[in-house]
Amino acid sequence: MLITTFALLAFVLLLAYIALRGVYEFRLSLGESADEHMPLFAPHTNTSASFHQRHPIYAIVLLVLGARLATWLLAWLLFIFRENQVVGFFDSLKTIWWRWDAVHYLNIAAHGYVTDAMPEKLNLVFYPLYPALVALIGLTGIPLFAASLIASLAAFCAACIVLYRLVERETQNTQLAWDCCKILVIFPFSFFFAMPYTESLFLLLTLLSFWYLRGGHWLLAGLFAALAGFTRNQGILLLVPFAVEILLRWRNGELNRPWRALLGLTLVPLGLLAYLAINHIVAGNWLQFLIYQRQNWSQSFGFMPSNVANAFSNLVQGDLNLALGTWLPTVLCYFAAIALLLTSGRQLPLPYLAYAAVYLWVSYSPSWLLSGPRYLMSLFPLVIATGMLMQKNRYWHQAIELLMLFGLGFFLLMYIHYQVY
Repeated sequence: MLITTFALLAFVLLLAYIALRGVYEFRLSLGESADEHMPLFAPHTNTSASFHQRHPIYAIVLLVLGARLATWLLAWLLFIFRENQVVGFFDSLKTIWWRWDAVHYLNIAAHGYVTDAMPEKLNLVFYPLYPALVALIGLTGIPLFAASLIASLAAFCAACIVLYRLVERETQNTQLAWDCCKILVIFPFSFFFAMPYTESLFLLLTLLSFWYLRGGHWLLAGLFAALAGFTRNQGILLLVPFAVEILLRWRNGELNRPWRALLGLTLVPLGLLAYLAINHIVAGNWLQFLIYQRQNWSQSFGFMPSNVANAFSNLVQGDLNLALGTWLPTVLCYFAAIALLLTSGRQLPLPYLAYAAVYLWVSYSPSWLLSGPRYLMSLFPLVIATGMLMQKNRYWHQAIELLMLFGLGFFLLMYIHYQVY
């Protein structure tokens, strides 16, 4: 009960802060920018251009591919140690990375959704865009597992490039943009970005939606938001920053051609609606996925603070390995996310904050909360907030990098031992 109350109060504090930000910005005079009173970021003034500033795309691709290769090699060595026998690197890839949800996504890519075979019909709970992309790559003759790795890595590289450009455009701070990419690459659960999972594609589509949203390109923003909603259930949450951005521009007198903004807003739910239509076509029930989740995964939409409290209870009372690999990061990431948003919220645009709050609530609402930290990887405002913390001084910078790298190694070890989901 104490942890439930504490988790609820922390979230209420975050909501109160966002509400105050909203009231402050909307009470400014019409046409007066909030940035004049409350600058979002400080521009970077370093005159010496490093490699990542001169050639950011090359640097980001090298960073992503180098880090993922290092992760695969470390996972291979840990797997050999666990199995106590030498296994070839390429032979180990499937064994290590084709597990959990990856099995379902590749099954969909190979066979689509089915109506009666068990357990294949349960694949309906997984959204279709990522496996469709894998199947499309597979048409070239590439095996589906290899196609899934290509899809995930390509989407992750593109996501990091868009993140860099988005932060650079918002801040005029190339060092912060680069640090955000590094944080994303070495986040303790970032190995999921190179697995047959939706994380990379969803992050890319979300960032593209924000890129066009902040640039006032409403139709493209709505299109990419709809595609995000066709990739994962959190995509529908992009309605929130979309609406906030429209209201802010209206307040500032900058909402030209409002019909385009409203049309873009109406595009956002189309991805979810298309997924519900697939449920109806395949199973005869628009909400069949909820039944499958409840019956086979004991999964439902719970009260978020209670879910955090349950994770804490499992942490102190359950199996030690699962406690370290799953429940400990679930609890820590929740409170760390709120702390980051509160400390850096003054510098984050209001649409970012609103999206972060609703995303955090929904992502921690599954009653069987096994994957909270993995869900938070795709919440890019947290990445930006962490990057801003790194800008304070070199000690913060080094401490955060070391903490991330240690966490990546530790949770990779836990993953090898089937304790991370």
